[in-house]
Amino acid sequence: MSDAPQTTDAVPKKGKKRLFLIIALVLLLVAGGGGGYFYFINASSAKKAEKSRRTRAAEQEETVEQPEGKNRSKAQNVVDLNLPDDSEVSHVIELQPFIVNLADKGEARYLRMTVSIGLGGEVSEKEKPNPLFTTRVRNAMLAVLTTKTSDEILTPEGKAALRKELLRAARAAVEEPEIKAIYITDFIVQL
Repeated sequence: MSDAPQTTDAVPKKGKKRLFLIIALVLLLVAGGGGGYFYFINASSAKKAEKSRRTRAAEQEETVEQPEGKNRSKAQNVVDLNLPDDSEVSHVIELQPFIVNLADKGEARYLRMTVSIGLGGEVSEKEKPNPLFTTRVRNAMLAVLTTKTSDEILTPEGKAALRKELLRAARAAVEEPEIKAIYITDFIVQL
């Protein structure tokens, strides 16, 4: 037999190392390609969402032709819709915040809202309405709030309608001092 080293064992070891290296490179390329794909898909969807947000913002800023012939933005129309007629208000009192369950079916939704009441007539700055007044007004408002769903009150028109309904309920609950306006000063709906 010959004294020459046998090379048959060395070839399979190199082949196994090469095969392992090729598999590792293929896995690395596949992982990199998948990561790149998800990165670009997410970047693309983020761009679409930003474009959609910009489009909605531009639509809200469009001017609307008013019956009087004045051009006004939709945002200004929303502000006008939600401003109460407070020309006769002489004094404003803030009620404690309301935290109520809304009437949404299937999901628990909550409203946290702070309301101020505009009073008319001769009310001095030092004079406070009697506790029965605020209790009756809060009770009447609470009865209205618990019948509302989140869909009804989340739109600007819905808030304006809610404010008017709260004003009617408060006026029905008390006669003196006369309630002239309702101001919604804090409004949070938990979805």
